[in-house]
Amino acid sequence: MRTPTEYELDRLLHYAPGYDPVAAKKYYEEHKHLKGRRKGQAPKIYEDDPRWNPKTMGNHRGFTREQMALQAKARKRGAIMQAIDRMEKKLKELEALIRKKEHEAASEDRKGKAKKERAAKERDKPDSAADKAEKARENKKYREKHEQELKSKEKSRDKKSGGGSSKKSGTGKKEIHELKALVTKYKGRIAVAKQKLAAL
Repeated sequence: MRTPTEYELDRLLHYAPGYDPVAAKKYYEEHKHLKGRRKGQAPKIYEDDPRWNPKTMGNHRGFTREQMALQAKARKRGAIMQAIDRMEKKLKELEALIRKKEHEAASEDRKGKAKKERAAKERDKPDSAADKAEKARENKKYREKHEQELKSKEKSRDKKSGGGSSKKSGTGKKEIHELKALVTKYKGRIAVAKQKLAAL
C-alpha cells in the first residue's frame, strides 16, 4: 500500500477533526425535511431536452407508443372501410350493367327468333299451282340467260373444300361473361378486406 501524498494528507486532515460519520447520519435522519412535489408541477420536458425519452414520452405531439398504435390501427380500419365502400359501389355498378346487357341480349334473341319464325312460316306456306308454274318459268328463263355464270359458280364451289362462312360469335354474351368474372373478382376482394377488418 502506497503512502498518501502531502496534498492528500492535507485534504484528509481538513475533514478529519471531529468528524463522526454515524453521528452525521443520525443528525441527517432527525433533521431531514423532504417535500414531495404535487402532480403536474414539474416543468414540461420537450424533445430538445436531454431527459427526453421517446419510448415513454411519445412523439412531439405528446402521444405515447400505445396511443400512436391505436391511432395507426384506427387509420388502417378507416382506409380498409373506404376501400370496401368503393369496391361495393363498383360491384353494384357492374351488376346493374350485367342486368342491362342481359335484358338487351334477351330482347335481341326474341327479335331474332320472331324473324326466323316468320321466315319459316313464309317458306312452309304451300304455293298454289299458279305460283309453282310461275316460279318454274322464271327459273327456266334465269338458267337459260345465266347458263355460263352458273357453271363457273358451280366449279368454284367444287374447288372450295369446306369453305363455309362462319357465324359471328355473339360479342354481347362474351361481354356479359367478362363482366360476371369481374363481379366474382370484386366479391373475393371485398371478402378479403372484410377478413382484414375483422382481424384488426
